[in-house]
Amino acid sequence: MVHKRSAYLILAVWGLWGCNPFYSGRVKNWIPAEKELPATIKKVALINRSAIPEEERKQIMDEYKRRGVREGAVQGALTGGLYGAAYGAATGGLQGILDEQWLKRSPQDALRYLHDRLKECGRLEPIMMGQELRWMGKSDGSLPNPLPLDSIKKIAKGAPEAHAIIALETFLPGGSPQKPEILVGFRMYDPKTAKIIDEITITGSRERYYYGTNVQEVYRSAVEEYVHRFSVCPPAYPDDERVVQFYVKGSPNLQKAKTAIIGRNWNEAISLWEADARKGKGTAAKRAAYNLALLYDCMCEVEKADEWYKQAVSNGLGQAQYEEWGRSRRSLCQQLNSQLPREKRSY
Repeated sequence: MVHKRSAYLILAVWGLWGCNPFYSGRVKNWIPAEKELPATIKKVALINRSAIPEEERKQIMDEYKRRGVREGAVQGALTGGLYGAAYGAATGGLQGILDEQWLKRSPQDALRYLHDRLKECGRLEPIMMGQELRWMGKSDGSLPNPLPLDSIKKIAKGAPEAHAIIALETFLPGGSPQKPEILVGFRMYDPKTAKIIDEITITGSRERYYYGTNVQEVYRSAVEEYVHRFSVCPPAYPDDERVVQFYVKGSPNLQKAKTAIIGRNWNEAISLWEADARKGKGTAAKRAAYNLALLYDCMCEVEKADEWYKQAVSNGLGQAQYEEWGRSRRSLCQQLNSQLPREKRSY
């Protein structure tokens, strides 16, 4: 009897799964830059001001030892090892992910990642500087006093072609083994006047999944947020892409389009959906119109998204998505299109 009930349960679950008309497709989630820089700022010099002197570094490590955080626990959290992370949680409540080498190496690695992402995104041309200025910050992560004019002028001599200087001002650990964090502070300076063009403090964090989170993923999440402050750029992490529920049942064309969704062959998917949507009536037509509305929404094709949303809603689908489109997505897409033309983006 027990085996028969189990068989019925399996069949029921299989039936529900088989009836699911959707497939979750991933579309690159381009977002507009948060802040518009003057068009004259094209090249930026990158410097590290967060190098912590030996005396301050020793004080930080002494504080961690005082809390009872053992070296093995620190190393476990640093590398993303599950056993190390669990051990850290059990031996004094690890508050950060640092060791002596981490404090020396990771800020410069983060700055190099910032260089690579800015170069990839194309809005700003980064120039990597080798200078490390004395850290004047505080252990709470607050930004130090701004760089004086004489320091800015010395930096500018090394990169006279730079229109601005970006300084990594603060780089400190925090969080827990389950959710390690990095507190990162940036300032952008005018190289001629030393006036601050922009400043921000960002907390980058990543949840620990089955295989853990290493330190690079944590500081990269903070750098990513900073990159998007000035540049229109696709997400670096698959988890940051937009997941969309497309209809894949109701007609042969909808079923064929699933392969196109998996391969991100959006032109093929559009052709298949349009063939059904143009019929105007029936389940296949309304589902295809809904799929087109969602895809054009993701691609920020404003006029086409409007057209297909209206048709999908008139057929009884997508009212909530259409309202969200009108409430926030349309204006976001218009801003994105003004910053980076559609033909320069891929999905």
